[in-house]
Amino acid sequence: MNHFWTKSHRLTGPFLAACAVLLCSCASTKVKDTWVSPSYTGGPVGKVAILAVEERGIVRTGFENRLARELGRTGQPVVLTYELLSLSEIKEDRQAAAARLREAGAEVILITRLVSSEADTRSVRAGEERYAPVTTGFSPGLPYGPYGWYGYYELAYQDMSTVWGSQNRKVRLECSLFDLADGQRLWACLTETALKENADRVAEVDPWVSEVVGALRKDGLVK
Repeated sequence: MNHFWTKSHRLTGPFLAACAVLLCSCASTKVKDTWVSPSYTGGPVGKVAILAVEERGIVRTGFENRLARELGRTGQPVVLTYELLSLSEIKEDRQAAAARLREAGAEVILITRLVSSEADTRSVRAGEERYAPVTTGFSPGLPYGPYGWYGYYELAYQDMSTVWGSQNRKVRLECSLFDLADGQRLWACLTETALKENADRVAEVDPWVSEVVGALRKDGLVK
């Protein structure tokens, strides 16, 4: 899922990458909405193929394994798609991919994908008033006009104080359950996870999985 649940020093894709340390660390996941197909007649589905749309294998594996473990806890049969197909293979030939999954016994497929990722960044400048970041007389771009060394020093001195920053992020993921026989969507779930920037992304996968599978069970789709 494109850098959702990892930390980095830069934003590398649609998903988050956050790096610094806050005073506290927490995250929370909640189910925003669920949908059940009007044609769904009730009762648990058969074997579920689990697919996390994530380009990095280690993250895809982590999501699929955790979903499989939680579903299997109550006896729901599952298939891990990372053991059978790469994302590019699924994209290249969807019919062949569906046939491969059905050969493995899967009747439905649960797909997890990113919907959105929004950051809220805040910063506070420490220090006395003389450090207020105000400059005058300097034009934008190098070499800042015909000013001597002291003018340059004064600019640096004014902007020398420590800046404390923090970034919180809301990440929305969607899980959808499809019938592999006719391709129709049977169920969908939208989740929202609030992350502090120093939250352990790996540790937060388990609460997310618990919410998603709990919603599936509540709606009667799985055991």
